Amino acid sequence: MLAKLYKHLFCQPRMARRITVAAVSNIVIGMCIAFFEKVQVGTDPCTVFNLSVVQNLLHWESLGSWQLIFNGTLVALLFLLREAKHIGLGSLCNMVLVGYSRDFFRPIVQWMFPGEVTSLMLRGAVFVPGLILFMLGVSFYIVVELGESPYDALCQVISNHLPKVPYSIVRICYDLLVTGVGFLLGGTVGIFTLASCIFLGPMISAIAARFRPWFQ
Repeated sequence: MLAKLYKHLFCQPRMARRITVAAVSNIVIGMCIAFFEKVQVGTDPCTVFNLSVVQNLLHWESLGSWQLIFNGTLVALLFLLREAKHIGLGSLCNMVLVGYSRDFFRPIVQWMFPGEVTSLMLRGAVFVPGLILFMLGVSFYIVVELGESPYDALCQVISNHLPKVPYSIVRICYDLLVTGVGFLLGGTVGIFTLASCIFLGPMISAIAARFRPWFQ
């Protein structure tokens, strides 16, 4: 068991390249969240929930600290369910870098766009490249195959226990539930939340087909 886990974590081909891409991808995801948050176009379902907890329940400035607590709880649950195979170095990158990258870029974004952003043109100018960068970040993070984010891993586990239900249906229901809870807690749901649900799957498939050989 430990030997298989060690091999999964440290002995895959092109490890330096995989780790570098995983780290950069998660930093890009965190940066995009800071921009989306500022222009109020919504974020991905998991972040909608996490931001609602941080801002409206805990009243913390740091998303990164809560992300560590939240993801650590999910990892503990996965271990209790004996599903630790979904967790790897990429999972740790996601747990640490996304939230703290958002915290790092947030004051920079505030400096770039002081005050409330109400211009639809400016929102669009941020949203379109941000959407592309975010989806590229998530896609490359998945393609390096160093483990799933705890949020994604839990969805996969649920799907595995519902073999008669297609994964796509499980994922949609899972994301809608988390988004709904986040919305009820005061989180911002916007066009990006919908767009990520629609376009992320095809983007991941396209990136995987083109770039997976880089890591083999």
